[in-house]
Amino acid sequence: MGKIIIDTDIGDDIDDALAIALALNSSELDIIGITTVFRNTALRTKLAIKLLEIFDRKDIPVVKGIEKPIINDWDKNLIPPQSEILKEDIKLDTSIDAVDFIIEKLMNSEEKITLVTIGPLTNIAIALIKEPKIKDKTEIFMMGGMYSRAIPEWNINCDPEAARVVFDSGIPITMVGLDVTLRCKLEEEASNKIKSFGNKRTNFLYELITLWQGGSQRLPILHDPLAVASFIDESLVKKEKMYVKIETRGEFTRGVTVADDTEHRKRESNVNVCVDVDRERFINFFLDRTLK
Repeated sequence: MGKIIIDTDIGDDIDDALAIALALNSSELDIIGITTVFRNTALRTKLAIKLLEIFDRKDIPVVKGIEKPIINDWDKNLIPPQSEILKEDIKLDTSIDAVDFIIEKLMNSEEKITLVTIGPLTNIAIALIKEPKIKDKTEIFMMGGMYSRAIPEWNINCDPEAARVVFDSGIPITMVGLDVTLRCKLEEEASNKIKSFGNKRTNFLYELITLWQGGSQRLPILHDPLAVASFIDESLVKKEKMYVKIETRGEFTRGVTVADDTEHRKRESNVNVCVDVDRERFINFFLDRTLK
C-alpha cells in the first residue's frame, strides 16, 4: 500500500473530484491527508470534506492551504463553482495549515509518503523553503506541464515560481502532463455510466459534473485521475527521463515546462515525463474503480 498526500485545487475543473474519488476507491492507497491550494481554499477544503463524508472517509484530514501564488495575481473572492453543492455549514480546523501538515507528516514518517499534486505547487514550494529536508523524504506524482509544446499548463502557470522551486529541488518527480491527459476525455457513454450507476457516491460525483458543466455539454478530461492512476499502476503510461526547467521570465512563455531531452542532457535528467498512455485501459481502470 502506498502512503500519499493529495494536494488539490478541487472545485474548478471536475477532474480533481474525480481523481480523489478514484484514490478513495483504490485499496492500494493509504491517504494520509488532503491539502488544498490556490484562491478560495476555505471553500475548496469544505468541498473536499463533503466529498470524504459522501465516501464514508471522514477519518482522512483535510487541511486548508495557501491561497496566494508566490507572485501571480489572484482573486481571493472567486467562488469555485462546484462549491454550490454545499448546503450546510462545514467548520474548518485552523490549528494547522497545509504547509506545516505536509512537513510534519513527511519528517515524522518512517515510510516514504508520496505527494500526489493535482493543483498549483504553492504549498509544496513553501514547504520546501521552510524545511528543505523534506526533499529526501518524498517523491511527487504531479498533474501538470507539457513537454511537447510551449504551452503554459494551468497548474504550472498559476504559480510558475512555486513550480520552479519544486522542479529545482531534487525531489523525484513524475510529470503527468497535457501530452497524455488530453487524450483521456470521458466520452458521453462513459459519463452516462456515472449518471446511471445510482449510489450515493456516483450521484454526488454526477451532481458535481453537472455544476462544472454549467449548462454546457462539455465532457470531463481525466487530467488528475491519470496522475493518481499512474501512481497505482505505472504500466498505464510510458515515461522518459528529461531535463525540465520552468520558464518564469518569458513575455509569452511564462509557465512553460521547458524539456530538453537531447543526448548531452540525459545524464542531468530530473523528471520522469509521461510521453504515452494506454488510453482505453486507463479509462476502463478509472470506471472500474469509480463505479463502486
